Amino acid sequence: MLEEKKRRRDGIANEVAKRKAVEATVDELYEWIDELHSEINTAKLDYKSANHDLKVASKSKLKLESIASKRLSMLKDLKCQLNDAKDLLADESHQREALERMQTIKLEIKKQQTVGRRGGSAKWPVHIVLLICELLVNGTPPSAVPATIQTTSAAFTGAETSELPSVSFVRQCRTVLQSLNETLSALRLGNATTWHQLFTDGTTRRQIAFQNLVIGLMEDGKLDPVIVSSCMVLENEMSETQVRSIVDMVSFIANIFVK
Repeated sequence: MLEEKKRRRDGIANEVAKRKAVEATVDELYEWIDELHSEINTAKLDYKSANHDLKVASKSKLKLESIASKRLSMLKDLKCQLNDAKDLLADESHQREALERMQTIKLEIKKQQTVGRRGGSAKWPVHIVLLICELLVNGTPPSAVPATIQTTSAAFTGAETSELPSVSFVRQCRTVLQSLNETLSALRLGNATTWHQLFTDGTTRRQIAFQNLVIGLMEDGKLDPVIVSSCMVLENEMSETQVRSIVDMVSFIANIFVK
């Protein structure tokens, strides 16, 4: 009996110890749950605070972006206005210079007598000859050059001139223009390291064969044509004659440059 009672007491004591251990574990779990709950609440508060800060930062960002966009647009407008002002200033400056030049330039169309000589015919000054050459280069027909010079003189001086180059003299200036073209083409071809391409084209006028010669130079990656001759008279239209005329013209240009 005593042993039975002792066994029961020991069993009850074990049950009580186990219950206390379970209660202690449950208490620890409750404490851990409370701590987790507190941490969750703290995390929620932090999240709300961070979300609020993010909204404030987003609003500030949008506001700053709007201000930056407005300022950038204003800066672009100011740059456009500045460029327009510069263009207007440049145009006004060019117009002022043109007006000043028109006030100071006086196109004198008058033959000059040779100094130290008596009698004999006078000759046209160099600037008139160069003006005629410029008009011819621009495609003005020789018969229209005197009228064009008259119009130019009236525009610059405000009065028409009574002395003008004749059509015959204008036609003679074509020889001067041809000499200038040959000299300039010889200079350019002589200074060039290589000749890139050669172009020719032929035509006939009143059963007379003509041929032109253009040599292309490569400068800065672009083809720059040089007109060597715009009118080479051929004996006939045979290929040998054309080749011989090209060789003769190139040799003539080379001799000009060597001299």
